[in-house]
Amino acid sequence: MPGPLTRRQLLIRTGGASVALVCLGALPSGAVADPAALTSARAATYAALLDAIDADPAYALGRHDLVEERFAALYRADESLSAFADPVLDALGSNFATLPSAAAHAELAGWNGQRKADALALVELLFEPSPDTHTVVFTV
Repeated sequence: MPGPLTRRQLLIRTGGASVALVCLGALPSGAVADPAALTSARAATYAALLDAIDADPAYALGRHDLVEERFAALYRADESLSAFADPVLDALGSNFATLPSAAAHAELAGWNGQRKADALALVELLFEPSPDTHTVVFTV
C-alpha cells in the first residue's frame, strides 16, 4: 500500500477519473442550453403581447398556454421566424412584459408605425383564418 496521498494528488487522480468517465458517457454532463430556444424574457414579452390583444373586448384568443407553446416550438424549428421575432420582441422592451393586460393594450394601441405592425404580425402568424372567411379585394 503506497503512502498517504496529499490533497493535490487526490484531486488530480479523482479529477482525471471524472474526466475519463464523462468522456465515456458514464457520468452526466452539465445541461446545455438550447441555442435555438426562446429565451424566458422574450417568451414573457410574447405572452404579454397576447394578453394585450386579448384585453380588447373584440378579441378572444382562447388558451394562451397553447399558443405560447406552439410559438416556442415554431421559434425553435424555424430560423426565419426567430430572426423576425427576436428584434420585434426586443423592441417591445422588457417593461412591456410587466404591464397589466389593460395597460399593455393601451400601450399597444398607442403605437404607430412598424413596431405595432410587426408585433401584430408576430401574433397573427399562429392564427389561421377561419375556413368561412372570404377575402374580398376591391380595385378601382
